[in-house]
Amino acid sequence: MTILALEDTDLYYELHGDGPPLVFLHGASGTHFSWWQQVAELRYHYSCLIYDLRGFGRSRPKQPYDVGDGNLLLRDLEALIEHAGFGGQRVSIMGSSLGTGPALHFAVKHPERVEKLILVCGTGGVTTPRIAAAWEERRARMRNRGRELQARFQSGAPAIGARGVPPVRSEGEKERFAVAYHPYGPVGEAMHLDFPALTFLYAEIMASSDGPPTPKTMPVFDACKVTAEVAARLQFPVLVVGGSEDPLFGAAELEEAARLFPNGQCNLFKGAGHLAYFERPRRFNDAVLAFLRGG
Repeated sequence: MTILALEDTDLYYELHGDGPPLVFLHGASGTHFSWWQQVAELRYHYSCLIYDLRGFGRSRPKQPYDVGDGNLLLRDLEALIEHAGFGGQRVSIMGSSLGTGPALHFAVKHPERVEKLILVCGTGGVTTPRIAAAWEERRARMRNRGRELQARFQSGAPAIGARGVPPVRSEGEKERFAVAYHPYGPVGEAMHLDFPALTFLYAEIMASSDGPPTPKTMPVFDACKVTAEVAARLQFPVLVVGGSEDPLFGAAELEEAARLFPNGQCNLFKGAGHLAYFERPRRFNDAVLAFLRGG
């Protein structure tokens, strides 16, 4: 395994391809492997750096840590970019969901080192009254999801109540798969009905990530609050990508975040949910390539 050994954690990473550097940060339900459909293509054009965030997959902390400390994730990202040999280059960074937090944090702290920024199904630490209200709703819905799942297990009801999903019979996997398929989880109904094989694969990635509970990671986004005034000073191009049916980061929220950046743009995939890159890989890859190659 390729490991960057830091003082308090080991970071697992992979480097694929050749060309300008492109760094990927996965979300709270994934690992480096979540980007398999992107790296398989983009490695022919870019040096693709993928890794497991601290506490996920093979990146194992050496001591207890605060899973909501976004500054730790920023420090990991800075160290890995240097270790990969990109310290003297401008890099493009693409973060998904939880990964948008440290991705934007790096871009704000080191704007001179960023070529382009892609925020996927998340808004990083961008804050406006609309986005702040969406965060209040998001936290409330996550709490409700936890209570609903607990009640389901205690009552003996099927672990997964989603339409068209067979039961999970092995005890150890019931809870993780139930979270994956929950209407407020990463796998939406349209995805698991239209793409059952991809959906099963993502649920397996989520089950094997061994990451901290998603609600406990939410403070990561508070590490770098990006107001309209801060965003207005960032001159590099920013692409915000998401799904029109994303129950976690809604379309209006993503569109508002994109408007704050002087060179921001938003691309929403009709009918896609929270895993737009995973669910619509052809359209996503085309959009990313067009953005990265654009002037």
